[in-house]
Amino acid sequence: MECYLLDSNILITSENFIPMDLFPSFWSEMGKLLESGVAVLHQTVLDELARKQDPLVGWIGSLSNVMPLSPGNRTLQRYIDVCSWADGQSYAPTALRAFKTQARADAWLCAEAWASDMTLVTYEIHSNSPNKVKIPDVCSGLGIKWMNGFDFMRAQGFRF
Repeated sequence: MECYLLDSNILITSENFIPMDLFPSFWSEMGKLLESGVAVLHQTVLDELARKQDPLVGWIGSLSNVMPLSPGNRTLQRYIDVCSWADGQSYAPTALRAFKTQARADAWLCAEAWASDMTLVTYEIHSNSPNKVKIPDVCSGLGIKWMNGFDFMRAQGFRF
């Protein structure tokens, strides 16, 4: 079974553009995927949402058997590898600091997807800018599986 690791922007962007009161079927399907373990949340994503006091934290809490992943030993090693890869690119020091900060989930998501052989799902797009480390660039650079949110929805058969 393919397992998908969701970037926080999948939930936040969906919350902003696919509101729960207008698209309950979307949120029902997303909830089922999280409850079944096909879609997974990393602890750093939940922490990011909680810091912003996002109402999605309550929605996630209302789901059955949704346990966010915490970094394991293999993930920690991959995190170091991800950061080393980013250091070896031509990113600005401020971009590297932002990418590596614990307040952001991006580096941890890349590491977890790599360590656990999951497909990372994000709405981020490739960028040639040295001012921001983007998930698709990291994934492409390290051979980590990833896809955008719409491809994820297509793969899971979302229909409205």
